[in-house]
Amino acid sequence: MEQKRQKAARGNPNAPGFQWTRRIIALSSVGAIIVAPILAAIFMPGLPISYGFAEAVGGFMFFTSATDALVWTTGTGIVIGPVHTHLVYAIAGMYFGSSVVK
Repeated sequence: MEQKRQKAARGNPNAPGFQWTRRIIALSSVGAIIVAPILAAIFMPGLPISYGFAEAVGGFMFFTSATDALVWTTGTGIVIGPVHTHLVYAIAGMYFGSSVVK
């Protein structure tokens, strides 16, 4: 019963609602994460832009394991951080991954 409902919900990825939802998610995330900081850097060059990334801390060879710590860095100008590259990869995978599977 559960599988039938899941199949009915995911059954038609070419439905207009599915395509519009995918487009809205992609465009809003590109606008908020990529376009807005670039426009801010162009119109306000001195504006500091902070971004965080995970960095391995600690660990010595195979005796102890390293842990991830969130490191925040501030830059000025056009900053391309790890979140930008991950977002582009995710959107490319969302659009091109379905055509590769078929």
